[in-house]
Amino acid sequence: MDESVLSSRHMSPTEDTSLVLPSDKKQCTGQQRMMQQVNSIKRSKSKKVKNDPVSSPTSPATSTEYSEPKFQFSPTKQNFSLYSRSSTNTSRWQSIRETNNTMRRQTHRFRQSISNGLTEPNGPIMNGQITVVSQSKNLSRAATVQIVSQSPVVKMVRSKSDSSSIDGVTRAMADMTLEKAVECLTHSEEYIQLRGASFIQHQTFSQAKARQEVRQLGGIHSLIRLLKSDNLQMQQTVAAALRNVVFKDAENKIQVLSYGGIKVIIDLLQSKNVTETQRELTGLLWNLSSADDLKAELNKIGLLQLTECILVPYTQDSDSKFYISTEPEVFTNTTACIRNLSCSSETDRILMRNCPGLIDSLIKYIKAKMELDPNDKSVENCVCILHNLSFQLDEEAPEHFSITDAETQKQKANEDKNKNSLFSSKSTKIQKELSFPAMDNPTPNGVSWLYNRESLQLYLSLLTSSHSEATLEACCGALQNLTASKNFVSTVMSQAIVNLKGLPLITSLLNSTNQNLQKTTMSLLGNMCRVSHLQANIAKAVLPNVSSYLSSVTPSMVEFDETIATACRVMQTLIGVEPEHSKKLLNTKLIMSLSDLSENMTFRKSRQPAGAFLYSLWVHKYFHNMLKKQGMIKDTFVNTVTSASYRIVFGIPIR
Repeated sequence: MDESVLSSRHMSPTEDTSLVLPSDKKQCTGQQRMMQQVNSIKRSKSKKVKNDPVSSPTSPATSTEYSEPKFQFSPTKQNFSLYSRSSTNTSRWQSIRETNNTMRRQTHRFRQSISNGLTEPNGPIMNGQITVVSQSKNLSRAATVQIVSQSPVVKMVRSKSDSSSIDGVTRAMADMTLEKAVECLTHSEEYIQLRGASFIQHQTFSQAKARQEVRQLGGIHSLIRLLKSDNLQMQQTVAAALRNVVFKDAENKIQVLSYGGIKVIIDLLQSKNVTETQRELTGLLWNLSSADDLKAELNKIGLLQLTECILVPYTQDSDSKFYISTEPEVFTNTTACIRNLSCSSETDRILMRNCPGLIDSLIKYIKAKMELDPNDKSVENCVCILHNLSFQLDEEAPEHFSITDAETQKQKANEDKNKNSLFSSKSTKIQKELSFPAMDNPTPNGVSWLYNRESLQLYLSLLTSSHSEATLEACCGALQNLTASKNFVSTVMSQAIVNLKGLPLITSLLNSTNQNLQKTTMSLLGNMCRVSHLQANIAKAVLPNVSSYLSSVTPSMVEFDETIATACRVMQTLIGVEPEHSKKLLNTKLIMSLSDLSENMTFRKSRQPAGAFLYSLWVHKYFHNMLKKQGMIKDTFVNTVTSASYRIVFGIPIR
């Protein structure tokens, strides 16, 4: 079986989470966005529209951003028009205060009606307006609740009614342009700078063209400069604007890097313990982390700081409970960012494994959430990071896997004994298991967590408790990586999985309709069945599901080609271990499926393993006689196609 590589599934090129959720590709409904907005209003004074961030990729080859751009109305201590500084006229300020008070009362009534079950949101908050459909018998038509922003983008106008205020807001926003907004960023007055940043944040919420225009106008450099401001509102607004500007725009991300923006972001994150600021900055880092060209710099400058500022404080124990010094959304953003960074080079993986507190925090979080909420997005992020860090672990951290020469020679002898066998010998069942005391360390830390028996148990437990396909695949992927190499370490890991009664849990995943989860599961089983003294146990647990899978193969399943090839090799390896048990699986449906597969040129990877398997069945005397009794003929098993496949698969020269 080929060494495990982490799968490139639809959650590897994960899509951005602003408008479309990446892992399941479902779009948030307006109703969901509305409820998320109401919850956001409850958490802080800032009003914004956002979707919950979702999953990251598990492949070290590709990754994308998760944190969404936001349409945020940011409250400030000042209110002013779009084109001139606010008047200090008493009547004007009174009008503004009345408008703001009206907004707060309406927002409060709306939240109260939502909590009392009187209304049902029917659309997203856009341009300060929420449409609400009443469920009350006393109301016969839809009501519109106006939320008036205190953002510097919005021109507050003196008016007797809320509707005229909104009209003034709309007109004022319509007069502003991105060119003027970028010019505002370099103005000497801070309130004008805020006005420009807020408008950019608004315009880049859903317009890719606006993001490009900000770059072309030189706005990114100015935004990074303003991020150094001491003004808290400026920091939050600019971070949110940058978060939108870099969304789905590789060139904008490169500009942030070229202007030294990563260091500025990390420095600000370290210096500020303000929830809203942390939320925007970690969301920005999440988006930036999807770009391969930025990963090395983010790891170099930000990994240790993110671990020390966010991960470790969030997972510190206090009376056996989390000492929460960080908002959950900030923790999710941070783990999503690191999840992207873990999909990188060997150098970066080694750096991450050696980062003090990183792996320990991930494990601690998973253990704390196991029973409370195994479907939690941060759990998914944490497991995916561990999955990626387990990739080529024995090669990249050899100091953790030193064994004696005697054990190495013993393992090699076992491999050579069965290397050229058509089917494994039953005598292999009595071979002595190998031991690796390091995996039973009662106080693991750092890298040692990646191969500790307790971690293996965590993965297996999540297979039963989590419904997140991304989490399930990451758990299987971590186990797949640990069993991938053909050496002592993989043998011990496979033994541990069997001893922890993991086979039934793993095998059940073959019934999943998720193509990538099936592929990862089949690869894991393929790795494990190489261990000769485990084959009898594996055969009984695995063969019924694998034979059922192969029996269901149709010509339309070309996209499953690699998984089908692995399934053929698994059956080839295991079916002779328990012949009496296996013969019940060799029915006409399976044989004909394999025969059709061996002749189908579109199945480039599985065609030859299927042919070689058919040829082997007829060569094996026990199965030969049994198949003849079922009325099957030799030509189905031994023919030009299967003979050639057999020779190619087993490396036998064709004479």
